[in-house]
Amino acid sequence: MCASAPIVLTWTAMFERCRWKYGERAYRYVYLDAGHVAQNHALAAVSLGLGNCQIAATFDDEVNELLGVDGEEESALCMSVVGRPGKGAND
Repeated sequence: MCASAPIVLTWTAMFERCRWKYGERAYRYVYLDAGHVAQNHALAAVSLGLGNCQIAATFDDEVNELLGVDGEEESALCMSVVGRPGKGAND
């Protein structure tokens, strides 16, 4: 699905930006925030008549490498695929 989608958005987090204030709870908060952003993105896509799918089950190391992030200080949290329903990237 990602390979044929016209748009794939990926949300990452730089954990220290939240960890300095919230300690170990920072991890919970960045994932909650990523979920909120993904939901708002999904609602916006639907309002524009676009199809979308949120993906959280990824191969973390491979996605981080593709994005050029280290997976420790910054890591991919989730992805959103956007497109016209029934259309591929080349349609």
